[in-house]
Amino acid sequence: MIVKTIKKLKILRNNNAKKKIGLCHGVFDVIHEGHINHFHTSKKNCDILIVSITDDQFVKKGPHQPYNSSIKRAKVLDALKYIDYVYINRDLTSINLINILKPNLYFKGLDYLKKDLTGNLKKEILALKKNNGRIYFTKTKVMSSTKIINNILINWTKEQKDLLKKIKKNYSLDYIIEQFEKIKNLKLDIIGEPIIDNYVYSNIVGLASKDPTLSGVVKNSQAIPGGVLSVAQIASLFLKEVRLFSYGNNNFIKSYLNTNVKLINLNGKQSFQKKTRYINNHRFQKIFQLTNFEKNLFDESSQNKIIKIFKDKLRNNIIICDFGVGLFENKILDYINNSKINKYINVQSNSINFGFNLFTKYKASKLIKYISLDEREWKLGIKSNQLDNHRLKNFINNESAYSVTLGKNGSVYHYKNKNFYSPVFVDKVVDTTGCGDAYFIITSLLNLIQIKPELISFLGNVYAGMHATNLANNNIPNKTDYLKYVKSLLTI
Repeated sequence: MIVKTIKKLKILRNNNAKKKIGLCHGVFDVIHEGHINHFHTSKKNCDILIVSITDDQFVKKGPHQPYNSSIKRAKVLDALKYIDYVYINRDLTSINLINILKPNLYFKGLDYLKKDLTGNLKKEILALKKNNGRIYFTKTKVMSSTKIINNILINWTKEQKDLLKKIKKNYSLDYIIEQFEKIKNLKLDIIGEPIIDNYVYSNIVGLASKDPTLSGVVKNSQAIPGGVLSVAQIASLFLKEVRLFSYGNNNFIKSYLNTNVKLINLNGKQSFQKKTRYINNHRFQKIFQLTNFEKNLFDESSQNKIIKIFKDKLRNNIIICDFGVGLFENKILDYINNSKINKYINVQSNSINFGFNLFTKYKASKLIKYISLDEREWKLGIKSNQLDNHRLKNFINNESAYSVTLGKNGSVYHYKNKNFYSPVFVDKVVDTTGCGDAYFIITSLLNLIQIKPELISFLGNVYAGMHATNLANNNIPNKTDYLKYVKSLLTI
C-alpha cells in the first residue's frame, strides 16, 4: 500500500506498538536483483516492512536521475510482496521520518559501509538510537541502479563514454575526493565586481491593443547575487576561508555571502550593477533585459586607496573576476599587471561592454597562471574568427594554462602544449547564467593544487553542468552533491 501522508505512518506505528517495524530508505530507481534480496532479507527480520523513497527534488546523484519519477518508483515497490507499505519522503533525509515512525530496525545495504559522502547516515543512526531503534546491514550482493542507467538506459555519445571510462580507469573517486580535501585548506583572495541578477516573472497575455508590444502581468521578482558574489559563494563551499575584495554597501554584500567569506570592502560608495531580466512564466523564456548602468567610475583618490589595500593585504594567489564594470582599469589595472602575484583570470565580454573588455588588457606574464574565457571572448581578444593554439601563443605566456568554454559543446583545457577536451554531461538546462563563472572558479582551484590536467576540464564541466540545472546562482551546487554527481558519472 502507498501511504500518502506521514500522519498515517504515525497512526500505523501507534496501532502496531508491539510489532517489529522495519524501514528501508533510498532512491530505488531501477529495481534489480540486489534490491529484491535486500527487501527479502529485511522482511524476514521484521513484522511490517515500510520502504520510503526519496522524492525527485532531492535526488542529485547524477544526470538523468532519477530515471523514474517518485510516483512510478512507488508503484513498482508497491507491487513487491516483501513490502507492506511505501511512502514518498519529501525531506532531504529520513531523519524526520525516523523520529515519527520510530522503526525498530533501519535496513541498509553493505555499500553504505564503504563511504557515506553526504554524512546523512550518521545523522540517521543518531536519530535511530534516540528512538530505541538500530541499524541493520543486509548482507546481500551489492548492485547498482546507477550502473544500469549509465550502461543500458542512457545513450551516451562515444566521446562522453570514452572520457568517462578513461577517467574511471586512471582515477578513483577516493583520489578525486582527496584533491578536494587539499583544496579545502587553500587561502584564497578573490577580486571582482558584484552584480545583482533581478528576475521578474510575468505572464505574457498577448500584444498591447494599440502597439505591437508584448503585454503581460508581473507575478513576482527575485534578486540573485551574481558577478564576483557568486564566485565567492562557490569558493566558500570548497574552502574554509575566502577573502573577497569588492565594493558596495557592506551589509548588502554580506547578506548574500556565507560566514566563511571575509569581505574587504574597496569602496563602500560604489553602486552595484543590476541586470533585470523579464521572464515568461509559462515557458521560462527570457524576454528582455535591462541594465541600470554601464560601469562605475573610480576617481584617482579611490584608485589610490584600493591600491593601498591591495599592497597591504593581497596574498600570493588572486582570482580576478573582471566583468567590465569599471574596477579593472587605469591605475588599478596597472598595479595588477605589475604586481608580483600569481593571477587566475576571467574577463567577461557581454552585450554592455562588447568588444571593450578584453583579456589582452592583462600583460602576458609567467605570473598569469590561468585564464578561462568562452570561445567568443578569446576570438574578440585576438581579433580573429580562427581560434587555435598557435594564434593564442602570440597573446598569452607559453607557461600559462587556459580554458576555452564552448557552451553545450563542452570545454578545452590547454596545458603545456596539450589540449584536454571534455564534453558536457547534462542534458536538461534551465539557465546558463553564471555557468562560465562556475567553471572558472572550480578549474582555478584545481589549477592551484596542480591536479592532473585531464581531470580539470572534466571536473569543471561537471560542476558547470550542475549549475545550469538551476536558475542563475539561485541554488549553487554544494560540494557533497557535486561529489555524488561525479561518483554517479564514474559508475559506468
